[in-house]
Amino acid sequence: MKLKGYRSTYHEDVRHYVQTEELLRYTGTPQDNIAISATTPTHHSILVYEKNQLVCFFALDEGALKTQYTSEPSAFVLRSFSTDARYLRRGYGKQALMLLPDFVRNQFPDIKEIVLGVNQNNLPAQALYEKVGFVANGRILQGPKGPQNILMLSI
Repeated sequence: MKLKGYRSTYHEDVRHYVQTEELLRYTGTPQDNIAISATTPTHHSILVYEKNQLVCFFALDEGALKTQYTSEPSAFVLRSFSTDARYLRRGYGKQALMLLPDFVRNQFPDIKEIVLGVNQNNLPAQALYEKVGFVANGRILQGPKGPQNILMLSI
């Protein structure tokens, strides 16, 4: 499995990425995040490949919004994490999250923490994040899709 920063050469893979309405209740689309990344240098779209197949997507955001999640100035907000609907329940999401700390250390050595907001109703996602080492910091934010528990992972 490989984590890669988005490049235009991956456009067709992203175009064929499948998200169901159920999944979109809790997360953003790769296309929306890639559009943000194109104009915002602090928003990094990351693709996760298993062999030659795009299986997961997320964004790492180091913009000003992170202050709502953490007081750590050298932090990323993990946003819009998803698995292509055709590849759910195969362990790809867990594998990608387990690779994330080393990826960040190698690509962004100044980052000390990753934080995220997970919808309180999205119990499977919350369990996944906790399984790979994210810890609730006790904060709750009102997100665009409902209240979110804030979780953090030290790098």
